[in-house]
Amino acid sequence: MYQIEIEVSGQPQGKGRPRFTRAGRTYTPSKTRDYENRIKAAAWSAMTKEGIDTTDRPVHVDVIAFMDIPKSWSKKKRLEAEYGAFRPLAGADLDNIVKAALDGIQGVVFADDRLVHSIKARKTFCHPDRGPVLYISVSWTDEGE
Repeated sequence: MYQIEIEVSGQPQGKGRPRFTRAGRTYTPSKTRDYENRIKAAAWSAMTKEGIDTTDRPVHVDVIAFMDIPKSWSKKKRLEAEYGAFRPLAGADLDNIVKAALDGIQGVVFADDRLVHSIKARKTFCHPDRGPVLYISVSWTDEGE
């Protein structure tokens, strides 16, 4: 069983909608491209540290987006959010965060995103001392499915 854990510090971002030029070509917004490159760099670092090569086996992906607690909230509400009484509803949509994560690790952790056979994802508030972070865990085996 192989497992790689990737952490990208900063507020988790979702994949932006494709943009169109006047000539009709599509492109990925630079903010999204930069964030996916940060994910790719973190994935490459984790894979190199563990000495693992890109896999062509089916993988399970676990994504946890630790979001900032809004500064405008009262101390009581911030403390309640810290201990799980509230779930983040604002910010990037969870499905877009997962898309950015998968696009960022594709080609580094696994060869193609069609190898992803299961995904578990959630958004939660981060601890104020830790700060916001995107956590990605990918696991697979060398055995048959």
